[in-house]
Amino acid sequence: MPENTPVANVPAHQPGLEYIIRFFSLVPLAMYIIVAAMLTIVAVFSVYDAAQQIGTMIITHDFADGLVGVIYALLLTITIIVLFETVTVYFRTKHVEVRALLIAGLTGMVRHILVYNVATTDAIQMFATVALLAVLIAGIVLVKSEETPSMAF
Repeated sequence: MPENTPVANVPAHQPGLEYIIRFFSLVPLAMYIIVAAMLTIVAVFSVYDAAQQIGTMIITHDFADGLVGVIYALLLTITIIVLFETVTVYFRTKHVEVRALLIAGLTGMVRHILVYNVATTDAIQMFATVALLAVLIAGIVLVKSEETPSMAF
């Protein structure tokens, strides 16, 4: 058995193939630009909605229900911002940071829990929610951020 396996044959200089490869490498970038623009629009509307809910809560003096709605709207805004940050990190580094997506998932789960009515929720659904939260938290703790270098001993 030879120690060095042969390298796969690379096609000779083929301009048509190079244009196709270049085109398909630009497609994800174009899609991320479109997603970033849409997330910007959605984030602006989300902040506007949260401000409108705060105004409605103050005018109607319905702080009990209004506060939950405002927190719900703000958590949605935070989720949108985290997703937008994930897209901008992709533009800078050309890879997606998994930890940011896990944080967005955790924020979404907390937002989802706020609307639960514990009296009408069955035990299986509650157990599944707790299990999902545990997995998301464990993932956030275990996945190292790409920004902080790991210490090697």
